[in-house]
Amino acid sequence: MEARLHPELQPGKEKVVRWYTEPWVWLVVGGPAIVVIAAIYTAFLAFSGSDKVVAQDYYKQGLMVNTDIRRDANARAQNMSGNMAFDSVTGRISFHVKSDAALPDTLQLSIAESSSRSAVNEFIRRGTLVQTGAGTYQLTYLPPSVRKPEDSLLWHVKIEASDWRLTGDWPDPMHVQLQLKAIN
Repeated sequence: MEARLHPELQPGKEKVVRWYTEPWVWLVVGGPAIVVIAAIYTAFLAFSGSDKVVAQDYYKQGLMVNTDIRRDANARAQNMSGNMAFDSVTGRISFHVKSDAALPDTLQLSIAESSSRSAVNEFIRRGTLVQTGAGTYQLTYLPPSVRKPEDSLLWHVKIEASDWRLTGDWPDPMHVQLQLKAIN
């Protein structure tokens, strides 16, 4: 009687082991592979959109905090408030103000514009006020993107002079008037 050997122990037949069937290979290679995939995904997130939280001139804004507080207090003391309306036909903004003090001829208009397609864009311009009635003014110079308010989701508007300022958030410039007031 011939002794039979187990098939794996027979001479001439070697068991072929594929590298990808070994669990140790996946334990050694799997960790770094997951890290590389996570790094590529993180880089995609970082480059696909800019940060909408940090302002471009954050340092300058930080230095102006005390000045802004003083200007807000002056606007409250002068009982200042106002409304703004955007005229889509002319592309101009009309400004109606209630104030105990006279307005200067030139004001600084700051508009921070946020849309779904871009980061926050801030436009700071000096606008010439043209008085069109009692307490009613029209701003005659606007930045180019303001002429297409349908592209904007939100405008943060500041009307500023050297000693006071009025601010407000304008969620729908095309259809809604903005109420401007001094920040408390």
